Amino acid sequence: MSSAVDSARAEAHPKDGCDGGNQSLANTTENRGAEAEEPAKDVPWGRTTAYTVVDGLSERYPMNNRPRGAALIFAHSEFKNESLRPRPSAAHDAEIASDAFKALGFLPEVFSNLTKDELEKTLHEVSKRDHSGSDALVIVFMSHGEVKPRNNMEFVWAKDDKIPTKELWINFTAERCASLAGKPKLYFIQACRGLDVDKGVNMSRAVRGMAVQTDNIGSTEEYVIPVHADQLVMWASYPGFPAFTSNRKGIQGSVFIHYLAENLKNSANISPRPSLSSILLKVSREVAVLYESDIGSRNKYHENKQVPYIHSTLLREIYF
Repeated sequence: MSSAVDSARAEAHPKDGCDGGNQSLANTTENRGAEAEEPAKDVPWGRTTAYTVVDGLSERYPMNNRPRGAALIFAHSEFKNESLRPRPSAAHDAEIASDAFKALGFLPEVFSNLTKDELEKTLHEVSKRDHSGSDALVIVFMSHGEVKPRNNMEFVWAKDDKIPTKELWINFTAERCASLAGKPKLYFIQACRGLDVDKGVNMSRAVRGMAVQTDNIGSTEEYVIPVHADQLVMWASYPGFPAFTSNRKGIQGSVFIHYLAENLKNSANISPRPSLSSILLKVSREVAVLYESDIGSRNKYHENKQVPYIHSTLLREIYF
């Protein structure tokens, strides 16, 4: 049998397919989801080639460069939209976030009150830099946020207008920013994600004994990674819920940024340093357990809880 016939049969009867997919709907917004990201317009269908020093099945990302890479910190405190309240804690939050990532070997760059055009231009320009000498990229974004009820699409606010949250990372996918391909891109977002109420659940610790009822590969290796691999996005709150600020218990601004910066900075003084996953787990635990809002008993957000939310496509552990 000819190879041409074999090839034709393989095309007609592929071994893999989309689970439940419908070819006629493959590229519709409904099938891809409200926040689906368009492929890079300047990249043809096919594969971009990027170069890496890490084996495909390595358990750790390399962290050998100094500085580790850029840490972009976007802090918004003033807004042209009068319905958005000022965020006076933004400067403090930016300072402690900058100190934390500097302690971990990153080069912080702080941007304050950028307009939508300035923000988009900055993100695009950073994506065009040569990151071949970097181990990772960090973006911390602090502002107001909102959700479009019709399709649950999330937005964050620049000084004069809002942008879809995905715009924070869409420029840095492997196909758009080849010098960051295979390297971790870490996004930390302090912004409300909705107006739902979380009063929490009282937990009673069981007495011990009491039953608790609850219903190496060769150096020439080549491999392929998905376009959206190597990303971690950590939001201050769970989808649909607000993110709080406080001036109690040593917190002088955003609750999430306080615990994030504190734990990252403290980890720089620990030897050996813990993994990023264990640090972020501790951040989530401390926000969830140690914080409860205190804004007046008549306010529905009084005595509310908050828990950060992580979406990750990281392939390896990170040890700074």
